[in-house]
Amino acid sequence: MPASSIDKQPSLLQKWVRAFRPPALIAAIFPVLLGGGLALLDRGFDGWTFLVTLIAVLLIQAGSNLLNEYYDDIRGADAHGVSNGVLHKGWLLPQKLWVSAWTCYILALLLGVYLVKVGGWLVLVLGIIGVLGSILYSATRWALSYHALGEVTMFVLSGPLVTLGTYYAMVKIPYAYVLLSGVPYGLLAMAVTHVHNLRDIRHDRLIGKRTLASVLPQRPANRLFYILLLFVYIIPVVLWAMEVIPTLSLLPLLTFPLAVRIIRTVRPTTDPVELNMAFGLTSLLELLFGILQVFGVFLYYFTHL
Repeated sequence: MPASSIDKQPSLLQKWVRAFRPPALIAAIFPVLLGGGLALLDRGFDGWTFLVTLIAVLLIQAGSNLLNEYYDDIRGADAHGVSNGVLHKGWLLPQKLWVSAWTCYILALLLGVYLVKVGGWLVLVLGIIGVLGSILYSATRWALSYHALGEVTMFVLSGPLVTLGTYYAMVKIPYAYVLLSGVPYGLLAMAVTHVHNLRDIRHDRLIGKRTLASVLPQRPANRLFYILLLFVYIIPVVLWAMEVIPTLSLLPLLTFPLAVRIIRTVRPTTDPVELNMAFGLTSLLELLFGILQVFGVFLYYFTHL
């Protein structure tokens, strides 16, 4: 048999990289970078605390990604051909993902001891919410993602709390504008999850997984997606108008045409293929929005030294 006809197996490293889901890890960085950038603007930045926070957040996100795949596999959620996960493909053993997930959480908790020491009780509260939320997202019989709470959980954990926690660990003041500054990242994470669930409605109903997409009628479910993307842009403009964030932090407005394109893709269709394209574009929007806003905040700081 010619070698070209044999499917080439990825390397062990490539398998683990797929398991950790790099796009989700990259998205998790931006709320931390924003919190650090706002701390820079307020002259409260501490490099070591920032680095520890960044690593801890990445470890929690990595643990959540691994647990999510592990428990989806146990529930048979990937048994109908909609997954490209490493367990569905038989690339890694479930036990290895389980052990790796809890290793990530343990390492994050060890780093959290330092962050609580320098940041105090609010950092402890935010850390507990983050860790428990990421575990309960997919683990246990009460998994939030299976009871129409997955989208809301993504909003809470993927934006405002991370931005505020990063900032507060350094500055020690819980400004409301910092919390609100992280909201667009939470909305984008929620939008990515929601359009993913719109694509998988039939599959989720088949396995008994309840998401907002599967429990809402089609039109309200689609409208929710539009509203999420709309407020992604409204909130930074409002904060800028209140003069609490610099003009350069509005660079993400350049991505608005992409958001419009995504909405036009989602609006008329229930076709999984087109919704899968919308899912990819929404993930791209999340990436570009984060890059532009963080770049704008840091650029403003270094041009106003």
